[in-house]
Amino acid sequence: MTMIRKRSVLLGLIVLVLSFSVFSFSQQQPEKKETPVTALVGGTLIDGTGAAPIPDAVVLIEGNKIKAAGPAAQVKVPDGAKRVDVRGKFVLPGFIDCHIHTFYPYDSMQAFTETNSLDTLRALHIMQMYAKCGVTAIRDVASPVEVMQALLRGQQLGYIDSIRLFPCGVGITVTGGHGDGLKGIVTADGPWEWRKAVRQLEKEGFRHIKILPTFTLEEAKAAVDEAKTLGLRITAHGGGQSDTTPTSMTRIAVLAGVHCVEHLNEMEVDVLDLMAEKGVYCVPTLAVYHELYRQKQVPRSLVEKRHWTLAMHETLFKQARERKILMGIGTDGVGGFMRLYPGLYFDEMKYFLELGVPPMDTIVAATKNGAIILGMADELGTVEAGKLADLQVLGGDPLKSFDVLGKPEIVMINGKIRQD
Repeated sequence: MTMIRKRSVLLGLIVLVLSFSVFSFSQQQPEKKETPVTALVGGTLIDGTGAAPIPDAVVLIEGNKIKAAGPAAQVKVPDGAKRVDVRGKFVLPGFIDCHIHTFYPYDSMQAFTETNSLDTLRALHIMQMYAKCGVTAIRDVASPVEVMQALLRGQQLGYIDSIRLFPCGVGITVTGGHGDGLKGIVTADGPWEWRKAVRQLEKEGFRHIKILPTFTLEEAKAAVDEAKTLGLRITAHGGGQSDTTPTSMTRIAVLAGVHCVEHLNEMEVDVLDLMAEKGVYCVPTLAVYHELYRQKQVPRSLVEKRHWTLAMHETLFKQARERKILMGIGTDGVGGFMRLYPGLYFDEMKYFLELGVPPMDTIVAATKNGAIILGMADELGTVEAGKLADLQVLGGDPLKSFDVLGKPEIVMINGKIRQD
């Protein structure tokens, strides 16, 4: 009996110790925090899909994603949600700039002398200006590798709280090609070098590739094949001054299979037909061309020998529209045109209007189309359930006047309202 009692006491002590351990462990576990819920209530929703505006709407944000969006009669605001009254205002997706070089100095000569550190600060400055204006994502289509890596890593580590960045790293051209010798450009010659250049950029952390003329079809195909094998997006500078013959480069890029063409430069109409057939996108960058012609900065060889005019770009734009080629908003304000930011973005949107694009379709170009060009249509570009919560709230109706653009009263990025 004594032995049995001892065993019973021992078992009791073991049970007590185990119970205490479990209790202590449970007490040490951090309390599970509830995901914050925010509701934008009462505004008119222009969701970026092209659908008719929804008055008296509710946009429900849980964490960094949109949980629901629609008429107040259909979207219930849960108890405890933070309500933000936006009655009389207009809720839109954040805008996307599909063509920018954020590192570029305001003086072209400084591009040869300034350090990557200063380039990084300038790029961040541009990003922060955009964040205040409702542009919540950009595709940087050629900047120094170290600059873009620093910004991406800074965002990952939480050092930088800014807009979404989708960089190409450096652009790829041939020896003597477009941009050879500039920061943000690397040269490669022959298909295998082009493959290696794409592989190197993927290794350095980039998911977007940009190629620039004068490439051969074999070189462009090698870059496209490698990019698509690696799951990367690839775009091409559309012809221009570097063409060996007036229209060769855009045709070659499209035949090679790029996802997108930057600029609407001199080309035959059948190249637009080919783009439409293959589903190639376009970022026309019209506003900066307008400035180039106004300031007489278009190279004389293009104006005098090849008879370039602003009307040429505008006509190509209208022809692209007729063929239903999907187009996004991009700026490309390099050199002295960097001083035009952030307004250059909204000048581009207004240019779409001048060329006959309805306001709603222009907003779609700035939002949904931009996300498609980025390859991010499942996550960005529209105010729909499941998308990332990148939004802006305007004080006036953009369908009546684009003058309200660039002055949002609220900007939300990744579910957080910015307090700039």
